[in-house]
Amino acid sequence: MLNREYRHTRFLIVDGNPQLRLALEHMLKAFGAWIIDFAADSNEAIQKSSAGCFDVVICDFQLPGRNGQHVLEELRERKMLRHTSVFVMMSAETTLEMVLAAIDHQPDAYINKPVTMDVLKQRLDALLVENEVLYELKHALDMERVSEAVSRCQEKIEKGSKYARWCEKMLATLYFQSKDYSAAKSVYEGVLQYRPLLWAQIGMAKIHLVLGEYEQAEVLLRQVVEATPLCLVAYDLLAETLCQLGHGDEAQALLTKAVKFSPTAILRHAELGKICAKNQDFDSSVEAFRNAVELGRQSIYDHVDNHLGFARSLCERASAQARDVRSISATQALQVLSEAGERFSMQALPMFQSFVISSKALVALEDKEQAQHCLQDAEAIYHQTSMDMAADLLMEYAQALLAADKDIEAEFVLSQLALMHGNNPELLQSIEDIRDEPVSAAARQKAAVLNKEGIGLAEQGALREAVRVFTEALEYSPRHPALNLNLAQVLLKVIRANADRADIITADCHQCEACFQRIAHIKPSHKQFPRLQHLREKYQSVAA
Repeated sequence: MLNREYRHTRFLIVDGNPQLRLALEHMLKAFGAWIIDFAADSNEAIQKSSAGCFDVVICDFQLPGRNGQHVLEELRERKMLRHTSVFVMMSAETTLEMVLAAIDHQPDAYINKPVTMDVLKQRLDALLVENEVLYELKHALDMERVSEAVSRCQEKIEKGSKYARWCEKMLATLYFQSKDYSAAKSVYEGVLQYRPLLWAQIGMAKIHLVLGEYEQAEVLLRQVVEATPLCLVAYDLLAETLCQLGHGDEAQALLTKAVKFSPTAILRHAELGKICAKNQDFDSSVEAFRNAVELGRQSIYDHVDNHLGFARSLCERASAQARDVRSISATQALQVLSEAGERFSMQALPMFQSFVISSKALVALEDKEQAQHCLQDAEAIYHQTSMDMAADLLMEYAQALLAADKDIEAEFVLSQLALMHGNNPELLQSIEDIRDEPVSAAARQKAAVLNKEGIGLAEQGALREAVRVFTEALEYSPRHPALNLNLAQVLLKVIRANADRADIITADCHQCEACFQRIAHIKPSHKQFPRLQHLREKYQSVAA
């Protein structure tokens, strides 16, 4: 039977070494194969696969240009590798990192080089027999005939087929994809009743996750990670679970460990970047998104969101850096966005984000005029698509408008956001916070540390040193009411102490007036408004 299988199977050999391609051809012909094609690199492999599907792709990992992982990713993403097809990865590397990377992307088989005839035949025999037995089921999957695929899985299971376990796994997957979680859970429980198979444990954890049963998912996934510390999909799911439970720091540590095991996993780097950003760890977020962008340059997973996340994290990092170094991160953010504009044909939403992030970078570079031009471009998109935008994007837009001194436009956006989400108290509080302090959490934290230091100096009577520290704090959060009022209060003490020295206090008066101007936006209902009124009256008295 196997000789017949080889004779009717279409093979594609992908390897940059012509001698190895020839050697593999001789082996396949010795097995009975007739239809054999070749590709010297990834581009040729994908081009030939797009012209017609192959039954078996034997691909080297170390290809010129894009590697075998990129080939596998693109064939699957573009559905040029069918369920009835087989992908065999070859590699001369035997490091743990290489093996885990191969397992992470799940080829049907993995063979170490140099490839021997016995090993190749053993692997191909098993795969071709499986395809022969399960052909009708796999063909139904390729044709997206879900009901038929479910029936054929059930039939194989009931008959006690050699491939019953494979069919159980596929049956549960089909139920899960059809959102019949109860049926999927029943299959997984039936399997786990007899053996703690890894795929069933992972499947059960996914069920818990999608049903919002996060505690159960956490317990199960921790057991999997402890028993199988190299099961990287368990790390991904546990990190997602921990985020849902509010344990972002632990999720970040977990994914950081996973990317060290398998450093070429683009999607995992991107997810790590998102988690680090939520944790306000922008140094780590920058690094994770940088990896996602650089690894993705030759991959089907090169997505505009990774570039936007990279640029956004660079801007957030810049906002918490000292003025003399923040230009480095801000300039790099603009470069990332420029490259993204060249690489992608951006739709409205990514373009909107690009304009907003660009404006934030330009503000960090103290070019508010150009920042306002970017925000004008963003405004045109906002008026067309604002109802479809997520709240966090609108908040970021309002934050950028305030940073660029476009207070009226920002208030319009925030008011609309409040109307759309008036039943969300957390969001309404965030809107108020942005009105007071339209900067990143990292910048707020930096300003808070300096503010505390300034208060301590003022209490000790070191007024000039307190003025210096408060002024530095305002570089990170220029609109913060309490911070501006703290500086104004210390300046008033300095002015009173030097009332007979007009040459000294003129600059102090100007600086005090600037404090009041920066927080002119606060309303009578604001908790700092009475203090503002009090200090303003004191200033007018002293200035007179």
